[in-house]
Amino acid sequence: LDFDARLVADGETIGVGGAELVAVHAPGHTTEMTAFRLGDLLVAGDSLFLASVARPDLEDGDEGAPDAARRLHATLTERYGEFADDTLVAPAHYGPRTAPDETGAYVAELGALRERLGALSMDEAAFVSFVCSDMPPRPANYERIIETNLGRNSLTDEEAFEVELGPNNCAATSEA
Repeated sequence: LDFDARLVADGETIGVGGAELVAVHAPGHTTEMTAFRLGDLLVAGDSLFLASVARPDLEDGDEGAPDAARRLHATLTERYGEFADDTLVAPAHYGPRTAPDETGAYVAELGALRERLGALSMDEAAFVSFVCSDMPPRPANYERIIETNLGRNSLTDEEAFEVELGPNNCAATSEA
């Protein structure tokens, strides 16, 4: 990071109002990816979506994607493997083929995702091959977004809105 920040540690609890968030180190999409638990809710960020898993190539390109995919596999099977099937997953994004639940929220129980997404039951080698072989094009503004996230670039509110308007291609594939 090009600015002062204190990274949260895995398992660290952060009080927000009357709630307690627990940091869950979730590498794979990026090395420092962090999800958060709030009771039975997993705010999964870009690690796990309702119709796919994260793409592993944005941080280190195609060359680093297999190593990142191995880290992602460990996150999804070992780290998230500790969580009960009724854990509610809230991803950072959803795709055009994803429907909201009956309340209008884009969430799903982890057990349903384990049943629905074949990638979550693959062994490591099959998973790495799968996610690295069928990725969509990288998002048009991903390099600019990364530079902004690291504090190396700044955007006005209007620019930030425009940068995020493009298609979100954080998922490895829509067929996971």
